[in-house]
Amino acid sequence: DLLDESVTRWSGRDAISFFGATLTYRELGERVARVANGLKSLGVKAGDRVALVMPNAPQHVIAFYAVLRLGAAVVEHNPLYTRDELEVQFRDHGAQVVIAWDKMAPTIQALPKDLGIHSVIAVDVTRAMPFTTRLALRLPVQKARESREKLTGKTTGTVSFAKLERSAALPGSHPRPAKDDLACLQYTSGTTGTPKGAMITHANLWSNARQGAAWMPDF
Repeated sequence: DLLDESVTRWSGRDAISFFGATLTYRELGERVARVANGLKSLGVKAGDRVALVMPNAPQHVIAFYAVLRLGAAVVEHNPLYTRDELEVQFRDHGAQVVIAWDKMAPTIQALPKDLGIHSVIAVDVTRAMPFTTRLALRLPVQKARESREKLTGKTTGTVSFAKLERSAALPGSHPRPAKDDLACLQYTSGTTGTPKGAMITHANLWSNARQGAAWMPDF
């Protein structure tokens, strides 16, 4: 609801800036609705866990809100985790759909089959960069090739996040989550033991947003 309010109120203003490429609130809202419907077509429904394994990028924000829109719960993971570190948490939360940075997709696919992961959605973060940056990354020179290899990689057996962004928008009539529904499972650092998933509801996130607004009334 907070996102929808912002989309309505600030429709033409920039919501995200990524290396100079921007998304307005209207564009953000549209992409969230499209990706939510794409996830729905993959079988994601209210109450499911969806794992996110990617760096800070526009696709991360879009995926986060798309999962919440369906009433499913986001499970965030460090995109630098090893296979073994991921396996411990996947055995705990049981997510069967993963939205992952394409560099991490092979690591996800290497997890044991008994975890039941049936869909890995690969995110090419360079697609959110400005056209000139993407063009520079394609230049046939060593420096460009090295930069490209650090940022993106080829995958097989995955679904492209860009494909989900081309889905039809989720109908506005689709059921919405309730305030006490689970929004996130956020794993603790595990400094003194095995990380544990903290259960965060939509009401928790709403309260946190209101606290931020109270501290920065002129922001």
